[in-house]
Amino acid sequence: MKKVAIIGGETHIGEVTQLAGKQLTIVGAVVREDQKEWARKAFNAPVFTEESSLYDQANPEIVAVANENDRKAAAVMGALEKGCDVIVDKPLAITATEQQRISQYLRARPERKLLMLLTLRGHPLWSGMREQVQSGAIGAPAFCHVRMAVRLKRKERPPWFLDVRRSGGMFLDLLIHGIDLVEWVTSARVKALTALTGNLGAPSDEYLRDHAAVFCEMDNGGSAIVEGQRMLPDTKGSDYRMHVAGTQGYADLSMADNRLTLTNPNGAEVVVKTLPEARSVVADWLAGGALVDQESSLRANRLALLATEAAALRERMET
Repeated sequence: MKKVAIIGGETHIGEVTQLAGKQLTIVGAVVREDQKEWARKAFNAPVFTEESSLYDQANPEIVAVANENDRKAAAVMGALEKGCDVIVDKPLAITATEQQRISQYLRARPERKLLMLLTLRGHPLWSGMREQVQSGAIGAPAFCHVRMAVRLKRKERPPWFLDVRRSGGMFLDLLIHGIDLVEWVTSARVKALTALTGNLGAPSDEYLRDHAAVFCEMDNGGSAIVEGQRMLPDTKGSDYRMHVAGTQGYADLSMADNRLTLTNPNGAEVVVKTLPEARSVVADWLAGGALVDQESSLRANRLALLATEAAALRERMET
């Protein structure tokens, strides 16, 4: 088993901790002061005050980074420079300068490995959608629409999460999954994009962003829209969907309904009953798999950064 240290205790660290005792041994953690008691119990490992102590005393092989978004890039670079491989929750970085530094380091040191938690690639519905599209079941993909809608949950969120200066905004924190899935499902690549984001639910909150959308021009001549929002009422927890239209039909995915359907010459809205098994992107990566390869991790973050810039400048950005 590999020795893993944890930096940060935000939402998706469970993707790593669920493998404790199986493929990973947790050897230590650094978390915020208010998370220390929880971390000691949850990780069953020493909790350090400083990252330097974590490295000196725990001697990890892998570092899992799940701290505040504006602190992720520094933690990733710190781990790489200590000779560790890295698992990082999205986003990898919230500025182009941070991304460039990490990318350059990895190019110069190919022995170092990095995984960003693009977890939906391991979900049966999304991997099933990919199988159907790439099998030719709907012909050549021409248009995609991805929706990623959640509740704001203001009272449950830490302050940094509600501040675009620290979270990086909607594209980096939420729509990054949808942008990645467009390319992964269709095998087409985004060649240019335009984007918009804003705050309609609480306009007096200057640094909140509650909706966003990006229009993607694809290199196969098709197009895609990825949109998301944090304005769902408490009656619905989340609403993730994907629609892919092809030259011979279309496929629809709804996570809320746990349903994938096909409409093509063989039938209308036929439920796909046989789906791939759920896969942990972390377990796959540890085993040397390529469910989420390093280039995809870097590219998804770079595209989300470009969407953020496109929305800020109100300009079309080429990739």
